[in-house]
Amino acid sequence: MKKLRNRIRTAFLAGLAVLVPIFVTFFVVAFIVNKVDRVIIPILFDLLSKLGTPHKYLHRIPGSGLILTFIFIILVGIFTTNILGKKIFHLGEMLLERIPFIRGLYTSAKQLVETVIFTSADNKFKRVVLVEYPRKGVWSIAFVTGQAKGELQEIPSQPCLTLFIPTSPNPTSGLMIVVPQNEIIPLKMTVEEGIKLVVSGGLIQPNQSHTPHDKGKTP
Repeated sequence: MKKLRNRIRTAFLAGLAVLVPIFVTFFVVAFIVNKVDRVIIPILFDLLSKLGTPHKYLHRIPGSGLILTFIFIILVGIFTTNILGKKIFHLGEMLLERIPFIRGLYTSAKQLVETVIFTSADNKFKRVVLVEYPRKGVWSIAFVTGQAKGELQEIPSQPCLTLFIPTSPNPTSGLMIVVPQNEIIPLKMTVEEGIKLVVSGGLIQPNQSHTPHDKGKTP
């Protein structure tokens, strides 16, 4: 019975880890599109009417809410990537982080979005490896970010790799280390599988049986 309860609990948590991001994404997008359709488009039509646009051109186009939402997100992205926008956004974040209840919601939502973006950016990480960290006999999941070059490769007498060791459950934070290539164990799991493993704290593991490569060899 204890094993059955543990299996049910593990399956339940794994299911939550998969479904919650999907539902959150769906409801957030649906909410924004709905608000654009009901609030922004009427205001836009009213403004265009006052500017002299003939009423025959002011017809709602199917999918216009989604298009305007897409344009709005791009404009926000452009604004927050310039110097003035960054400062205003940072001040807004500081204000939100001072409000007790809102702070928890905002931080959780931000971490979730960053994790989704982080997961989709497979090109940032080349492959998944195991490295002995933080002590001998203890292995951590890490992602290869590149070959050590310049000053990073001057001191070691053998080829080294730069690795990113993420924290769990938020893989957007962690630390970068430089490790000799023969001291890592490459894994066959994909970068996406590795990130899901970290985010779930080990609950979501690759379904197929991967056999690790020999220590130090590249996959």
